[in-house]
Amino acid sequence: GNQPFEGWSPKYKVPLRMFNIVEKKKRAVIVAFESKGHSSHRELIFGSESALSDFCSIIEKNKKLLDSRLKARVENAIGNIKLEKDEELTLLFDICSGKELPSCDIGKESDPYVSVRFNGKRIHKTDFIPNKANPIWTLRKGSLFIWKVNALDLFQSEEGLIFEVKDYDSMGSNDSLGAFNVNARTLYKWNGERREFALKPLLGQEDFKQGKISLRVRRATAHDIEFIEGFNAKVKSTGMTLPTITAGATLKSIMTMNSKKEKEGPDKGKTKYLVRPGPDPKRKEDTTWLTKEKIEEESMRPSDNWTDIGSGTLGKIFVEILGCDKLPNMDTGGVLGNKTDAFVSLVYEDCFARTHEVSDCLSPRFMPWTQRAFIFNMMHTSSQLFLAVFDSDITPLSSHDLVGRVSINISNFRPNSVYLLQYNLYPTAKLGPREAKFGTIKLRLRMELEDERSLLLSNFQLPQSVYVNVESKKDFEVIQETVEGGVDTKKYSLGTIKAYTDEMMAYLTIYYALEDVFISLVLWRGYSIITLPMPSYSTRSIKWIDAGFPLHSLVAFICCVCLVENPDFLPSFFFGCIGWLLLATVERRARNPNPWNRSKSFSHFLSSLVLGKTIMGPQLIEAHENVDGVVESETFWDKRVRDMEERANKRAEEYAEEQEQYMKDLKEIGDTNEDLSAQTVGGYSLDPTRAYLFPIQQYLRVACFCLRISKNILVWEECYLSFWIATICFVLSVVVFFVPWGFLIKWTLRIIVWVSLGPWMKLADIYYFSRLKEETDEQKQERMGQLQLERQKRLEKQKLDAQIAREKASKLRDFKQYMFGERICKVNILKNDRYYDLPLPSSSSTLYNPKSKSLGELAMQEAGYHRSRVNGQQLVGEMIPVIYETPTTEAPTGKPTKKTDLLEKGCSAAFYDGNDSYSAAAIKVGSILVGAGAITWFGVPLFVYLVRLVLPE
Repeated sequence: GNQPFEGWSPKYKVPLRMFNIVEKKKRAVIVAFESKGHSSHRELIFGSESALSDFCSIIEKNKKLLDSRLKARVENAIGNIKLEKDEELTLLFDICSGKELPSCDIGKESDPYVSVRFNGKRIHKTDFIPNKANPIWTLRKGSLFIWKVNALDLFQSEEGLIFEVKDYDSMGSNDSLGAFNVNARTLYKWNGERREFALKPLLGQEDFKQGKISLRVRRATAHDIEFIEGFNAKVKSTGMTLPTITAGATLKSIMTMNSKKEKEGPDKGKTKYLVRPGPDPKRKEDTTWLTKEKIEEESMRPSDNWTDIGSGTLGKIFVEILGCDKLPNMDTGGVLGNKTDAFVSLVYEDCFARTHEVSDCLSPRFMPWTQRAFIFNMMHTSSQLFLAVFDSDITPLSSHDLVGRVSINISNFRPNSVYLLQYNLYPTAKLGPREAKFGTIKLRLRMELEDERSLLLSNFQLPQSVYVNVESKKDFEVIQETVEGGVDTKKYSLGTIKAYTDEMMAYLTIYYALEDVFISLVLWRGYSIITLPMPSYSTRSIKWIDAGFPLHSLVAFICCVCLVENPDFLPSFFFGCIGWLLLATVERRARNPNPWNRSKSFSHFLSSLVLGKTIMGPQLIEAHENVDGVVESETFWDKRVRDMEERANKRAEEYAEEQEQYMKDLKEIGDTNEDLSAQTVGGYSLDPTRAYLFPIQQYLRVACFCLRISKNILVWEECYLSFWIATICFVLSVVVFFVPWGFLIKWTLRIIVWVSLGPWMKLADIYYFSRLKEETDEQKQERMGQLQLERQKRLEKQKLDAQIAREKASKLRDFKQYMFGERICKVNILKNDRYYDLPLPSSSSTLYNPKSKSLGELAMQEAGYHRSRVNGQQLVGEMIPVIYETPTTEAPTGKPTKKTDLLEKGCSAAFYDGNDSYSAAAIKVGSILVGAGAITWFGVPLFVYLVRLVLPE
């Protein structure tokens, strides 16, 4: 009892409240206590009866003091916190990660998990993560849990909440790696910030002197509780699954009759076709069998139902898939009627959609009553709309076959225009060559922008990485091929290397364009279109005519003359040249004979920035507009490139002949190698090309990616980024124009020379440098230690930032996989394809002129009538993120409708064109009342005074 024993260490640390004496014997006592959630009985033997009696009296004495001590401890812990009566806390815990956890296993790292206890009872346990010293616990690894506790009970706890880290062992006991406790005051005031806790050994356990655990804690919201309850019940979110034709619905016989010839009636002798996937539910008899002309007519009707998808708020893109033409037959048995079962997949930012399937048809038409119309919500201006046509395959283990795909650059489309677009389908846009033999796709597209200034300013935020998650492997392959095409450029392939090499050589054609630009600039050949007033004597009026003027040559001449005379203008000239180059590029594109290959002008963006809306009207393009000019331009450039390539090939042949003659001359001279070292030759390799060529392929891939992005900005494919780069360069050019660079450089160099090279440096040597003592070893060691400490601090900061980034990425990935599907596909925001798909000449653009509606009809439309809403996959928030929800209705608060210009004439709501909320309206009314009162208070006496002056009594 009272005798100390060397080498002994405490094994149990038990709260006195949980320690009870069960039975006393002569020199022994049986005690009961709870430790780590388990009840235990132990017999304690003392050296004498007096020692036993002293032990029991000490226990009883301290137990009597428990209440007073507890009260004092609680008051000290609560401090200035005011607890409500019977206050209940519902806390959300996120066990983030571990850092440098110790290892109890030989030859491998630990398999850590975290156990959480309160007052000896376990309330949560995470899953173990195998062989990780820096584990990250995610949603499905048990990182999150909600704990409900009475606030007073929490403050009465002596140790608070205990987190113990253990090493999981399937064969033996789980070793403790350390623990830490979080007191009640910290838990009560914790507001979700990330904190790290160092591990310390439990009583009787080994001290590893390393390891940290990161936590987040905050009050749980109603959404948090609902989510955790659903997760614990294994109720999985459905995500964004769209209604599609099931395998059973598409099962058919190859002998199904899809056409027939009418033998009677008004359509006698005409061939009619079975409408697929089915007739209009409202007109079944009239739309089951239709002629080809009638099918085409029906397909052009406005869609009956729309699916609103996505998370953006910048604008909306209305897309209707109308049909495809001349698709290749991807099925066997075409003679018997088994043909391509086509459906169209659409991917835009964080959402994925698909049309219904049209079976056994090489020129399918998607009817307005089927699933073909989608509204995509825009998050970023650079986002492309990816479309792909697939041949549906109902076999479970097979994949849908890609027919062809297209990427649509919507950044150059304008609002208030309806685009009827037709594109060629290609397997991929990443690599060439491309042949137009996979059919075409036809669609109708329209844009609505909320605020063009906001759209423009949104480009100051870098586009975030966007991913689409799906559950099934088939859907994943469909999304991946829709975005990337049928060629995986990340895999090693000699064909991919050749394609990258050809692309790099193709960029040399820019030389031909630069040559034309230089010659036109120097010889004053280039002409810019300038609108000038011209008096007309016959009509005695002013006419505005377009005249060609070599504006760029004049600007280049003036700038170069000023630069030669004033070299101080060089920085301003540099920035101005970049902006000028971008302006010249967009002007050249504006003169492109192909109207679909033109970009929005600089003035379009400038007016949007200044006025909030563009001064440009809708984009109107007729079908087959200027086809002859397009063919002539393409023929000219093809011939120009071929001629230049022939000249380059001829120069290469001449150079090869010179090199061959040079090698012959060297052979006659003989070998002059004087190297005495041993010469080695290459050994045998199972894959002699991959080890050397795959890194080259990776470098070529990065180089081509950078060149594509640069080209897109230069030629205004990324027109929003091009505008901002040009604008910033012009602003910088003006700003640095007023900086006296010559004066600054001259006086800076003058000060450096006079201060550092004058004769007074001898005095500096006498009175300072010569008196400097050589650094001792202790001083050097201290200085190096200080540098090492600062370097270590920077390293720890970088490691912490990297750890937090890994945590966020891992947790977000696990959340998206749980909520939307296990398979993840990345969707490109910035355009990085080699080829860009342009609409075919048969495409057109017309003015959007919707029919006028009554107030009720317009209100129902804006409220989402005939629309189904599917949220995107953008998650926002910490710990338990939520799906970003776009408003389901367009109607603003405090206004009868959003688009009052669409109301019928005579409707009373058409005269109200405000967009005020209740609060804004109240402020306006209050301002009017205050203004009226002020005018009355000051204006009436002034008016009376003036009247008395004019009309004296």
